Amino acid sequence: MYAAGIPTLIFLDTEGHMITRQGRVEVLNDPECHLFPWHPRPVLELSESNAVQLHEGPCLVLFVDAEEEGELEPAKELIQPIAEKIMAKYKAKDEETPLLFFVAGEDDMSDSLRDYTNLPEAAPLLTILDMSARAKYVKDVEEITPAVVEQFVSDFLAEKLKPEPI
Repeated sequence: MYAAGIPTLIFLDTEGHMITRQGRVEVLNDPECHLFPWHPRPVLELSESNAVQLHEGPCLVLFVDAEEEGELEPAKELIQPIAEKIMAKYKAKDEETPLLFFVAGEDDMSDSLRDYTNLPEAAPLLTILDMSARAKYVKDVEEITPAVVEQFVSDFLAEKLKPEPI
């Protein structure tokens, strides 16, 4: 039997609780281990190396008009408090977070994702993508504020949103 690379690498803490299922991605993105032990971050910048997480369950993706390094920071800061609140709520119940949070700029990865999910080119664009269910939810608003994001997430978690097919 021959295996090329590491298909999955899961990190556990000393008590056997999962830290991350994305050990392979974390090691590839942080070979110097500056962020070790790689606890989940509330908001990730969408990249080719972490895009695999889009298939693990529902993901909120905020698409923004950003091409340069650092231009995604305001978008991350916008959704970070909501992501942290959701993570804390589910961690307190010893449950897995039901939603991952991403920001995506203007790049080939984002373009491919938009094409695959048939999303408009608008930016900013607030979406929840559930690849395993082949469903998407798009929030159509003029301005994306923390309150808009929080309500969108709350409605999604309460199953109040109507999915569109991917």
